[in-house]
Amino acid sequence: MKNLLKSISVLALSVILLNCNNADEPVPAENGYASEQAYASANAREASSGATIQLPTKASAWRVAQTLTVPQEKGFNLLSPFAITAAGEGDISWGAYGCYSALKPVKVAFSNLGIVDISTVTPASLGALQFNQYPIANAPEGSAFWTNYMPAKTVIACKTPAGKHYLVEVLGDNPLKVNIYHAVRLLGQ
Repeated sequence: MKNLLKSISVLALSVILLNCNNADEPVPAENGYASEQAYASANAREASSGATIQLPTKASAWRVAQTLTVPQEKGFNLLSPFAITAAGEGDISWGAYGCYSALKPVKVAFSNLGIVDISTVTPASLGALQFNQYPIANAPEGSAFWTNYMPAKTVIACKTPAGKHYLVEVLGDNPLKVNIYHAVRLLGQ
C-alpha cells in the first residue's frame, strides 16, 4: 500500500510538472509559425527582464510546395498537381536554347534573383521587380564562352498573368532539379 501511494504521488507530480503552460509564451499557429505579434511581445518581455535570449522576429514567407526533376525538352507546372508536361504546355519549359539549355517562360514571367537566401525574399518585394519573358540560360559546365545564369541555388521569381508570385530554386541542372516555393500566409496578414 505504501508503494502504491508513492507511485500515485510521483505520477501526479509528473503530470503537474509536464503540463505546466505559460500563457504569455508564443504558441505555434495552425501553419506552424507563431504570429509576429506574439514574437514581438515575447521579445519585449525578454528585454525588460534583462534576459539575453532572443526569439526569432520573423518566419519565412515561403514554403517548399514541390521538388521536381525535369527531363530535357519537358515543362512543368507551378501549381498542384505539379505535372511534368510537354515542353510548351506547362508554366515553364526546360530545353534547348541555341547551344545550351534554358528555362523558358510559357505561362509566367521571370525575374532572376540570383543566389539569395529565400527567407529574405518577401512577397511585397517581388512587386517592385521587373518581370520578362526572356529564357534564363544555363551554360555547359566548364564553358569558357557562355555565362551560366542559373547555377545551383539560383532563385527565380515567377509571376502569373493573374499577378501571383512563386519562387523556383535551381538545385541542379543535369538533370534539372528544382524546388517550387509558394507564399505562406502568416498570422496577422
